[in-house]
This record gives sequence, C-alpha cells and structure tokens, in this order.
Amino acid sequence: MKIKEIKKAFFGGILATTIMSALIFISPSLGFPRMPVWEILANIFGVPVFAGWIIHFLIGIFLAGIYILFFKKRLPGNYALKGMIFSLFPFFLAQISSLFSGKISLMLALGSLIGHLVYGFVLGLTTK
Repeated sequence: MKIKEIKKAFFGGILATTIMSALIFISPSLGFPRMPVWEILANIFGVPVFAGWIIHFLIGIFLAGIYILFFKKRLPGNYALKGMIFSLFPFFLAQISSLFSGKISLMLALGSLIGHLVYGFVLGLTTK
C-alpha cells in the first residue's frame, strides 16, 4: 500500500468511525436500542471503556485499509455505493457476534445496518 493510500485509510477510517459513533449516540432518540460498541469491546478485552473507544477506532481504520487494498477497485458502482457494499461485510460480522452474545433483536440489527451503511457511505466518499 502506498503512503497516499495509507493516509486515505487513516483519514477515511477515522471520519467514518466518528460519524458512525455519533449516530450510535443519537440512536436511542431515534427509537433504536442503545448500542455502546466501545463498552462491548472494553468488556471483551477486559480493558477500560476509554481503551474500548481506541479499539473501536482502530477497527474502523483497519477496515478502511482492507477496503482500499482489496475492495475499492473491485466493487461496482460509484464511490459511495462501493463503500456501502463493503460495509455489509463488517455488518454481517457484527450480527454473527451478536448471535453468540444472545443480544439480538430486529431493531438492534436494523440500527446496526444503518450505522454500518453510514460508515461505508462516508468511507467511500472520503477515500476516492
């Protein structure tokens, strides 16, 4: 990966994860269940919530790198659509992990889908 692509992945991953996190914060006011991803990650790794936030952002940056490296040139559509199609990959991974935790509901899955699609939309546009 070239330095230019690394910078795009870093910036796109941070921005897309920030927007997704903001959406997670307001999701209860939109009728969706609370989805504190950073708290879940902190519990999984046995670390403070602040570290859960860092892990959350590192995952967003890592996924942006995967998108640029393997998917961006191969997916159909414009940049926004490519990012949104890619975002279905982490969405399905999140749903699989929700099944194992036993904390799954239609509204939780719908909120997760919307959040991941927003992540992909922002990622696709910021990594043109």
